[in-house]
Amino acid sequence: MSDRTLADFPQGAFTAFSIAQMTYFLPVHPGLDDHSLTSFFREDTPNIRRTKNGLSLRLPNAPAVQAHNGQIIARFTNGKYKVIDTDYYHKNFNDPLLELD
Repeated sequence: MSDRTLADFPQGAFTAFSIAQMTYFLPVHPGLDDHSLTSFFREDTPNIRRTKNGLSLRLPNAPAVQAHNGQIIARFTNGKYKVIDTDYYHKNFNDPLLELD
């Protein structure tokens, strides 16, 4: 796992661009609030479970997504999710775009 921490990321959901595509991100940490989860996962929120070490997402017809504290969940515009670390984020995405809503 990455030597970097999530300290330089927003505490809730945020967006960023990769090449020409928008991607949504959620840094996983113990203090993650319900509003951030609902805002990020939207209609997939009922499929999220908090675990001792982070979050688990189980969607029908898709492999389970396990994100540990200190990792980031990426939600792509095609509705798929991927767990990444901060090194992967910094190599492949631009600075966070904050939506203060």
